[in-house]
Amino acid sequence: MINRESYIIGCFIQDKATHVFLPKIKSYWFDGWNKEIIEFMQMSYLNNNPIDLVSLARQFKGKAFELTQFTNSYSYSTDLKHYLFELDIEYKKTQLIAKLSDLNTLNTLDLILKDIDFITQEANITIDKEPLPMSKVTAKVVDQLEEQMKRGTKLMGITTGWRMLDKYIGGWNKGNLVIIAGRPGSGKTAIALSLTISACDNARVLFMSLEMSSEELSKRYISFFANIENYKIRGGNLKTNEHEHISQTLYRLENDFFVDDDTKTTIADIRAKAQFHKAKHGLNILIIDYLQLIKGTKQNREQEIAEISRNLKIIAKDLGITVIALAQLSRKCEERADKRPMLSDLRESGSIEQDADLVMFPFRPQYYQQEQTDVETDCELIIGKNRHGSTITIPMSFEGKYTRYKEIL
Repeated sequence: MINRESYIIGCFIQDKATHVFLPKIKSYWFDGWNKEIIEFMQMSYLNNNPIDLVSLARQFKGKAFELTQFTNSYSYSTDLKHYLFELDIEYKKTQLIAKLSDLNTLNTLDLILKDIDFITQEANITIDKEPLPMSKVTAKVVDQLEEQMKRGTKLMGITTGWRMLDKYIGGWNKGNLVIIAGRPGSGKTAIALSLTISACDNARVLFMSLEMSSEELSKRYISFFANIENYKIRGGNLKTNEHEHISQTLYRLENDFFVDDDTKTTIADIRAKAQFHKAKHGLNILIIDYLQLIKGTKQNREQEIAEISRNLKIIAKDLGITVIALAQLSRKCEERADKRPMLSDLRESGSIEQDADLVMFPFRPQYYQQEQTDVETDCELIIGKNRHGSTITIPMSFEGKYTRYKEIL
């Protein structure tokens, strides 16, 4: 039976093409002297120094014969990734068993589940998928385009329900991080709700509300669909016919829209919940209200926001979903004569702006005025960043009594 560690070291000595794996592996997968050899190889690779028997013999004096034995284990390197994967799994299994056995079972169920989630996150496999030839990637895209033609749609993603928005962003696309940003009370939740409700016929949606309770969100949802003023639903001031209308409207509704209003949410919680929800119910769109309320692990706030935004992008890519995160703007926009928001108004904006594929700002001029009309027809949805297309402004209206945005065509 082949000695995996000897074979791997032999591959690195004999085949330069295998050196690209050196930064991806962990030296602690290996035992004793083998660990020292891997660490030396990794350092040599980083410093662009040669990795061969000569350099190894110079580093490990008096071990020339032992080093040549590694080359005897090598025949060809096609199985290298397989053996690295096995070592990774074996190490992670050992660590997983040890950490689970040390789990404090006297804790509350919530804390135990969080500990288990943290442990399993650490156990993610390190050896990534290999780069694909562009020919294979383009073939996949051509297949997707052909499938679109059969369905009679021009969109790559799931329709937003707004024609103008679909035209410029191509719908909600897998792997994309979308930021909807605004000042408190400017209608971030309303625009997110309006857009995702419009997409519900074609998508499975999970709305994670870190600020608003599920009951409050539900009241907005009812007002949106039933065309009954939000204040009546909040205050319970309904007439008999309005109550019956709500019941009939909701009875007819069938969509995959789920709500989670757990306020004590970390980025690890979000990933775990999204993974579980996708496995159980399916998931296309994950909405988070709002980004700055997510708990990170860093002490510095700017680093914490960077960690959160980066992980939201990774969740979108790993799960093949669209992540829509709401975000607060700083007061800068209120200090200008033209109060239209800009990317620089995002709080701790550098990392959010960098990680996002799409940044949108709902803008209501009447938000800054004392008197507001029932239907605000001068609203705008400003696309401040669009990684895949143009940055434009889409005219829209806002019906405050229904907390509902509509596209103006």
